[in-house]
Amino acid sequence: MKRHLILAILVAALVLGACAKETSLPDATGKGSVRLVNAIPGSSEFAILIEERLIGTAGYKGTTGRTEYDDLSYTFNFETILAGDTTRSRVASQFVDVQADVDYSFVLSGAIDAPDVAVWENAQREWGGSDTVFEVRVGHLATTLGQVDVYIADEATPPALGSQIATIGIGEVSATADLESGDYVVTVTPAGDDTTILFVSAPVTITAQNQILLNLYDADGNDLSPYSMRLYNTGVGGAAALVDSRYPAQIRFIHASINFGDADIYTDDLEADPTATPIVTNHTFMDITPFLDIASGTVPITYTAPGDTGSILIDIDESIFQGTRNDFYVYTNLSGTDVRTTNIADRRSILTSARFSIFNTVSNRDNVDFYLIPTGENIEDYSPFLPSYPPGGSPLQLPILPNSYDIYITVTGETTVLAGPIAWDAVAGDVVESIIFENVDPNIVDFVFLPAP
Repeated sequence: MKRHLILAILVAALVLGACAKETSLPDATGKGSVRLVNAIPGSSEFAILIEERLIGTAGYKGTTGRTEYDDLSYTFNFETILAGDTTRSRVASQFVDVQADVDYSFVLSGAIDAPDVAVWENAQREWGGSDTVFEVRVGHLATTLGQVDVYIADEATPPALGSQIATIGIGEVSATADLESGDYVVTVTPAGDDTTILFVSAPVTITAQNQILLNLYDADGNDLSPYSMRLYNTGVGGAAALVDSRYPAQIRFIHASINFGDADIYTDDLEADPTATPIVTNHTFMDITPFLDIASGTVPITYTAPGDTGSILIDIDESIFQGTRNDFYVYTNLSGTDVRTTNIADRRSILTSARFSIFNTVSNRDNVDFYLIPTGENIEDYSPFLPSYPPGGSPLQLPILPNSYDIYITVTGETTVLAGPIAWDAVAGDVVESIIFENVDPNIVDFVFLPAP
């Protein structure tokens, strides 16, 4: 007992002696800022960690928020979910001696399971109260393109060789340039060719005293054009998508109300022009139209009885955003009222899993159970994948591990089959949308896969 006491006193003395000496840790003199930029098409979200602490996550073309850290040395780690896994794996690390007043963008590219990490550095800007300019850089992350010229000018000024703000190759970021605040169009062409337009944005307003990073990417399933751009405000944070102005928004109409009746659909103001031509005629129950071009902005959408503009069934102003694909559903809610909902589906392919969405429009029962079980297995041996799934709301999207499945829709709490088995092969990278329709027979429902865009 006594020996233990002496040992404890000696240990305490050593600790106190160590505390009396100066620490060997460096002192921070300022802060730098960091973010992750995900430039890997088909990837799920990547996470960035400072040492072992999570900073944030970003999907393809996304970025984490601006985060400040002391100007010390750190190892930044990058993790994502790989094929067949349900938890993140560490796939890359990058050591950085963070400097005060420097902004660091960690750009991930290449393979999902072994990405390349590029570090784009830029000095944080100190703005004066009278500054009227913003600072801009351009990054090239479109893997299917070679060297490009990038023009930033007013809408009335076409591209002309020599006036480009940058000429850059894949993986490069341009030097900074200062431009007066205002409305600008961003145009991308092949290097040395000002007549071939690869991308041209709608006008975007950029205000003074901001640091802007514009990145060019290959399109994904959410884009209507072959290439897209993202605008990041690296000074104060925030991001926005720039869409190619040459490609109109799109909409498709899905008739899911069994008692609604047939309809014509107009996207013109019938009060102003009662002779307008419908965009869809004789829209019947379970009809799913192709995607149709539509103007962006506030669009009047009117359903009428077929051939009778005096019989208005639905009349609503819908907000349509440029560069989007919109699903417009009409269905019956549980109270028996015909309602509509719009949805902009996330159709970005994930190469490590399938993406499956489902929308329940069955109004003659409160809920259904949705089963997704390996092909040929007995439903009695499984619990519902989506128990008590209610009608209405919005389509629900889920990541699914690749496999061959049987789909069943059953009465809630029972294995009484309303639909199924429906065979489905979940393939990594696929994006699949489905809908549950009501049937005139209350003892069954209809499960339908929606056509791909």
